[in-house]
Amino acid sequence: MPTLPKVATRKKPAGDPARSARAELSRERILNAALDLIDAGGLNTLNMRDLGRALGASTMSVYRHFRNKAELLDAVVDHVVEGFAPPEMEGPWQTQARTLSLRVRAAMLAHPELADQIGREFRRSPISLRVNAAIIERLREAGVPRTLLPDTYWAISSYTNGYALLEAQSHRRRRNSQGPGAETDRVRKLTAMLDGVEGLDPTVSRDAAVVLARPLDDRQFLFGLDCLIKGIEDRIAQLRAAAGQTDA
Repeated sequence: MPTLPKVATRKKPAGDPARSARAELSRERILNAALDLIDAGGLNTLNMRDLGRALGASTMSVYRHFRNKAELLDAVVDHVVEGFAPPEMEGPWQTQARTLSLRVRAAMLAHPELADQIGREFRRSPISLRVNAAIIERLREAGVPRTLLPDTYWAISSYTNGYALLEAQSHRRRRNSQGPGAETDRVRKLTAMLDGVEGLDPTVSRDAAVVLARPLDDRQFLFGLDCLIKGIEDRIAQLRAAAGQTDA
């Protein structure tokens, strides 16, 4: 009986980078790569094919972890929101509230292309709920009375998210218009626009242009945050004073 010829089989090299990338593909790695794509080109540039290419993997490998782009985007937002979680801290509630606010703002500004997704509404995903609950508990443990806990949380949260959202929008809009004289140019343009508004006094137009052209920055953010915390501090002092009078 004749001997059948052996059929040659093609083997991938042991160190094949494509196979290695697929083997190491994880949810965490996909989220980080998606975040890099969004940071570089905005939400509209995110798609499963380019994401797979950036990972050195197939598009189907990404779909094994996420059913569609919407599910992926929700997971990316949660990935950023996890960065809001409070670290271990000590000190009075004022100091901790300030630290928490700065932490949330920094996380949002690190990814300005996602700020609209983060700040548009209260998210109800398990990660978002856990992070918010941790922040609320931290404020309570640091000394905010339960009676004022809702007001304190929402005042600081809405100010921080709202300011960071405006900063991120401004960052995207002015990405290519920074440099020496940029603020002066904005004042000039806004003055011309305000001069065209019927009924505005020229002096008012000039003052408004200077105010509106001022870029949002750390100094202004901290000014508002410190005023807000001082106001809450006064309310807490009033509450405790009233409780003392009632007990007396």
